[in-house]
Amino acid sequence: MHAKIDKADCMFLISDETMYQFKQLIDELNLFTLILPFSEESYQRSVIIFDIWYLLSTEEIDRISNPENTMIYPIRKFLLDKIKSFQIKRYIQLALYENKKLAFICAIYVYLKQEQFLNEKLGEKEEMAANFQALKSFSSKSLRPYYDAKYIEVENYPQQLALLQSTILKELQVLVIEFEQSLLHHYEQAIAEASEIYEAVFGLINDWGGRVT
Repeated sequence: MHAKIDKADCMFLISDETMYQFKQLIDELNLFTLILPFSEESYQRSVIIFDIWYLLSTEEIDRISNPENTMIYPIRKFLLDKIKSFQIKRYIQLALYENKKLAFICAIYVYLKQEQFLNEKLGEKEEMAANFQALKSFSSKSLRPYYDAKYIEVENYPQQLALLQSTILKELQVLVIEFEQSLLHHYEQAIAEASEIYEAVFGLINDWGGRVT
């Protein structure tokens, strides 16, 4: 079962057409989604991969951030900013802007490599790992309702969730500063492996007639 991604949870303001296009890619490229299922149980993961896909496939001038979600999902914003700052080889970046299929495969590999990096480092940091595990208890749902006015009228402001995210963000910032080159290397590996996979299955990444510089 595919996760029913709510565009309101995305880190960018997007159209229904863009979300529909992404869901079509999930169906079309089901061979690749087997390694990372899009399911109801992994809702947050599915939204994160959408964000990465949109970031990779849309030129910066056309991307509009969702200001509300930068506050609700500060950890996701931080990691997206790291991906955004990574310098992809120009001919691949140009291909990503025009080849949504390539961008989809790259998004999956970038997510996997990022998770590999985090798991490797969390294995050495017990307290930080426990905090990440606590946040994963929300992985099957949106966090937006916890910050909704109707929810706050019934419950207190979600201080525990906000504090947990703030703690993880601070820990993550320190971790990435210390191991930034390792993280960037993981991104580089992700783009290279995804490009090789794409070419093995579909042919050269510039065969569709896009710009190559």
